Amino acid sequence: MTFTEFMSEWSTLVSIVIILTAAVVLRVLLKVASKRIVRTIISGVQRVKKNDRLDDLMVEQRLTQRTRTIATVLDNFTTWAIAITALVMILSELGINVGALIAVSTVLGAAIGFGAQSLVKDILSGIFIVFEDQYGVGDWVEIGDVSGEVERVGLRVTEVRDIHGTLWFVRNGEIIQVGNASQEWAAALLDFPFAYDNDVDQVQDIIQTTADEMRKSKEWSRDMIADADMWGMQHISGEQFVIRVSIRTLPNRQWAVSRELRKRCKQAFDKQNIGLLRASKINLAK
Repeated sequence: MTFTEFMSEWSTLVSIVIILTAAVVLRVLLKVASKRIVRTIISGVQRVKKNDRLDDLMVEQRLTQRTRTIATVLDNFTTWAIAITALVMILSELGINVGALIAVSTVLGAAIGFGAQSLVKDILSGIFIVFEDQYGVGDWVEIGDVSGEVERVGLRVTEVRDIHGTLWFVRNGEIIQVGNASQEWAAALLDFPFAYDNDVDQVQDIIQTTADEMRKSKEWSRDMIADADMWGMQHISGEQFVIRVSIRTLPNRQWAVSRELRKRCKQAFDKQNIGLLRASKINLAK
């Protein structure tokens, strides 16, 4: 081996070491920066929570989960980008025809991608679900035939637990439309059926007064974010009429508010000797 060949090989080895070192250092720096950004966002959310400007624990959990998921996606992307770039540079230093290798890899990648297109579709859909904040952990959603609370949002599947305790795994790529009952606010919608001979104005006043008193109570003032909206008569026949009322609530609190208001209204109706229609005669027009 001549001196020139030795120096050439030594130069190649030094270049490879520099490339690997730079790749490792860059990856570590990006990892540290990613963790610091996530920690800053989470600590900021918790600080706002302590100052009572963020009054919903679900919002805190949602922001935390969303931030960590996005950070994971970006970490994976940067890892692969750095690794591929470093590999190409090392192969180039070793004198391998990178152009031909890239062409072969492109064909092989296309074949693998075609075979795994469902997986790619699921992951891309999961990324958009997280970035667009379509739903998050703790939300009550309807996805196709599945209805329940979201327990986990992954890049490939979403886990939803229904009211019977069954945990459903829904592939993100198969989600065409989703209904979210927990985003920003919810509505407690109640229908009260009364016998035909009751006074409409009287029963509406009782419902309105009961709802107003409930909202002023310490226990329910936080959940009811607006006064009851009396929609009025929803249905009428020779036997009954139906009064509908709507109340805007915090996310996921509409069912608890509905149950409590029904109980309080029933007690108020009993005091005024107002009878509700028998359940067998109820036939509401939705």
